[in-house]
Amino acid sequence: MDKNQVFEEMKKYYKQTKKEMDPHIFHEQFSGAVTSQEATLGILMFDQYLNSEVRKHGATG
Repeated sequence: MDKNQVFEEMKKYYKQTKKEMDPHIFHEQFSGAVTSQEATLGILMFDQYLNSEVRKHGATG
């Protein structure tokens, strides 16, 4: 699993629940399936998505 897949899964979870993924849920979902580097990059991509699309106060790409 790469950063893009992590990002897409986090985004899908957010759209379904209207909540950011809890660390425990994140661990259950991705444990062993992704390196810590790819997980971190995916989390950063998701945070940027929230800033630009949801929170409306981040970089607008």
